[in-house]
Amino acid sequence: MSRGSERSGGGLSIKGRFILSMTLSLFAVMVAAGFFLLSKSRTALAQATRMVVDETARLTHYERVASRERELEILGEAYPGQTRLESYLRPVLRELVRNLEGGGEADEAEWLTKLAKAADKRTDLGKVLESLRAPLMQTYEQNGTGINAGVVLRRPVLLGEGSSNPGGEAVLVQYDGATNLLAPADPYGGQADSLFGLIVLASALVLSVGAGVSVLVSTQVSKPIEVLVDDVRSIARGNLRHKTRVLGGGEVMHLARQIDRMADSLSEAQENKVELSVREREREVAGEVREALLPREWPGVPGYDLSALHVDSEEPGGDFHDYVEVDGKLILLVCEVSGRGVPGALVGATARAYLKSELERGEDLTTSLQRINRVIARDVRRGMYVTALVVVVDPKQHTATVACAGHKLPLVRWDAAERQVRLVQPGGIALGFDKGPIFDRGLELAKVPLAPGDRLVIGTTGPVQVQNPDGEELGEKRLYRLIARNALDAPKVMLDGIHTAVEAFADGEPFPADLTLVILARD
Repeated sequence: MSRGSERSGGGLSIKGRFILSMTLSLFAVMVAAGFFLLSKSRTALAQATRMVVDETARLTHYERVASRERELEILGEAYPGQTRLESYLRPVLRELVRNLEGGGEADEAEWLTKLAKAADKRTDLGKVLESLRAPLMQTYEQNGTGINAGVVLRRPVLLGEGSSNPGGEAVLVQYDGATNLLAPADPYGGQADSLFGLIVLASALVLSVGAGVSVLVSTQVSKPIEVLVDDVRSIARGNLRHKTRVLGGGEVMHLARQIDRMADSLSEAQENKVELSVREREREVAGEVREALLPREWPGVPGYDLSALHVDSEEPGGDFHDYVEVDGKLILLVCEVSGRGVPGALVGATARAYLKSELERGEDLTTSLQRINRVIARDVRRGMYVTALVVVVDPKQHTATVACAGHKLPLVRWDAAERQVRLVQPGGIALGFDKGPIFDRGLELAKVPLAPGDRLVIGTTGPVQVQNPDGEELGEKRLYRLIARNALDAPKVMLDGIHTAVEAFADGEPFPADLTLVILARD
């Protein structure tokens, strides 16, 4: 599968989802904001237009009143007589009084009398008119809606012929019953479409900027993640030594460091798995070799009973036990190999082959062991060696000749007559440790009698090395006591008793080495 198909199989990328979600969110917000702004702007525009028209009507009405005041002053100077003055001033004065106090005959007569007296006395009519104008202006300033809080009326009309827009709709605006001006019927002043277009343009601009910012931010966020994805893909394909390539800081860098640690852990686990697999295979091979080293059956010796016990450890080695029959004699041997695993098993197999081949010749035991030592020292790697405890049993003479080639556990003889354990360990160094002179000089033999009821016990140091949960070893003395405690039983029963006691002492702890014991008993 190609990289492109791998990436496209999961739908939109993080970058695409981020851009799409941000753009759709901005679009929804701008549409809602646009409708809100358009509605509010139209309302504000209509109110502003209405206020301007109303104020224009009021100001027009006020200017008309002021103009009549000036006309009144001019007429007063031109017609000083009361009759003529009243006839000219009465319509104007009536309108002034009505605007100022709501009108009334008594008021009107009072003001006419004041005007007449002023005219008779040849006083300045302008001062009288000014006294009328002052309260008018005060009323205008306090109410703020026009002189004497006049009412603005709107009447829809159609424009006639000769107008700029024949048949068009308009509004006739009247203040205090007087026609002041003609206004357009459109409350928005013809700016509604322009306002809508402006909002659409602003929304498009915000969307464009938001989309651009989304692309920029998503690129900065998704690029390190894409690099991490490639790194994880490389690790998943088995390249556990691969390191992430993300630069920078923050959470992405922290994630990259955790991925590196995960890869290191996986690499270490893989190495451990390989090593464990190799060790398991070595253990299997070593076990197979060791099984081949053990005798399948034991010979029957008249007047004697023979039994053996072998318990595997977790780490098998080359330890073995075997026998050879030659010239009516029975040769028992127990050997320990210095190495473990496959190397130890191979060395054990080699030593077993040399020992059996040489001992079957029936020559002198000392000469045979010296020759075996030279061969093993020549063929076995330096530092490897084999310890051996060899016992030659003569059933006719009821004696046993013992040779010890560096074996740490001595031969244990149970003296039935005295009911005591006696140890036999002649001198000698391990096979293969020296090429000849030292081994030849140090090798010794020992001969022990075999009385009725006596037991000979030979074995490896495996039982001695067994530890309990407190880390305490069984030791040689405990082993000797176990042998003495079970010495009156037959060899098979005796081995079972010792094995059970050793397992009880270990209390579930694994055996550090193979456990081997061989018991020969004279009836």
